[in-house]
Amino acid sequence: MWLILKNMKSIDAINPNQNSSYNDVRLRKQRPKRRYGCFLLVVILILSGLLVWGASNLLSKTNRIFTGDKNVFQRVGQLFVGGDKKLIGEDDGQVNVLLLGYGGPGHDGPYLTDTIIVASLDMETDEVVLVSIPRDFVVQLPGLGFRKINSAYAFFRDDNDPNSAGEAAVDAASKLTGLEIPYYAAIDFQGFVKAINQVGGVDVVIDRTFTDSSYPDERYGFLAPVTFTAGSEHMDGERALIFARSRKGTNNEGSDFARSERQKKVIQAFKDKVVKLGITDLRTINNLLSVFTDNFRTNLEPYQLQRLIELGKDIDNEHAFSLSLEPDNVLICNGIIGDYENRAYVVQPCEGKTLTDVHNYIANASKLAKLSKEAAEVEVQNSTQQAYVLGPFRALNNLGMEVNFRPFLQSNKFSRTILYDNSGNLKPETRKYLEENFDLTVADLPFNNSNADFVIIIGQDAL
Repeated sequence: MWLILKNMKSIDAINPNQNSSYNDVRLRKQRPKRRYGCFLLVVILILSGLLVWGASNLLSKTNRIFTGDKNVFQRVGQLFVGGDKKLIGEDDGQVNVLLLGYGGPGHDGPYLTDTIIVASLDMETDEVVLVSIPRDFVVQLPGLGFRKINSAYAFFRDDNDPNSAGEAAVDAASKLTGLEIPYYAAIDFQGFVKAINQVGGVDVVIDRTFTDSSYPDERYGFLAPVTFTAGSEHMDGERALIFARSRKGTNNEGSDFARSERQKKVIQAFKDKVVKLGITDLRTINNLLSVFTDNFRTNLEPYQLQRLIELGKDIDNEHAFSLSLEPDNVLICNGIIGDYENRAYVVQPCEGKTLTDVHNYIANASKLAKLSKEAAEVEVQNSTQQAYVLGPFRALNNLGMEVNFRPFLQSNKFSRTILYDNSGNLKPETRKYLEENFDLTVADLPFNNSNADFVIIIGQDAL
């Protein structure tokens, strides 16, 4: 793939027509990014509850939400008889749903999906992993050649076929990840802001104070600096959106991992609010369905949404993990293609890597996401004084760990490679990974002269 992209000469190979309704996706200076996909899991949750309690006159609105070919009466009937029918993937242990976020009418490039997330629900462990796909990742679209993945939904949108856009996005994401993705859900920005406000806002616990001085407004500029203070805060829809979307926060809140954790907090807070309210008031149900009628699309049927929420109802924040396919210069790299006047940023497999390598990486998404969440600090000391033995340990930086190499100051070389656990057993996934992937002897006591979570002293057995 890298060689194909390297030799491409025209920007038209990856961008929609400039005169089309979805606008172009070429490189622009200071263009703010919009992030919406963090909310889609909550929308699925609330729609399930609404449809269980909704009357038939409210369900008549669902034909604009659900893109399948069933009518309202079939959907009502399936709610009562289809609740135990398994979803695609259940028997194989994993259900995958593609979550899409787009600006919607009134925004530049209204149907370009700026947020693309694959949510994978593990049937055995009751865990969910959210894999974020960069909007600039290059994929091959049917009849169009290589394009940015965020254009799939826009290119194939058809007013006469409400399912075509979602199916095209699913196909592109499946080819990129190697996963079977039978379902999708898509929402625009204003829809969920209205939904949060409709339930009276959400209560979110902020872990640490931070300020974002580069948060985008709706006019391709920036808001005045926005600050969040550690502690509990009640947020309306706009405030919750800023909290979840912020990409330039101080105090280590500018990373993709930090943003993913904030997004999960908003999801959990909204779920808690919906459960607390019960959502049995018909006026509230009607208002929420009205919001989703204009702002939400899915190929999941109501009974499938009901089944999905039943499977995932007990998953809390501790069992939700995030992983991003953003460039790491090992597997995935940034690139620029096109000539000087029509160049564009893209994301693609690094030179020498293929989509097969990406598939293998995604196959280990659960393990990798857990390592990233623990974000362990690992100190490595080399008692052999041979530099080549450090190679395998350098790769740990690509797994969400912070690896630091320190001088070995003791006089006697170690015969065995020793692992010291200084974490107090608080980072079990990291320890498990180190034990399974390296020939280590685990010490009975911690290493006293280090603040790292783990200390590895490489011994003569590594030569």
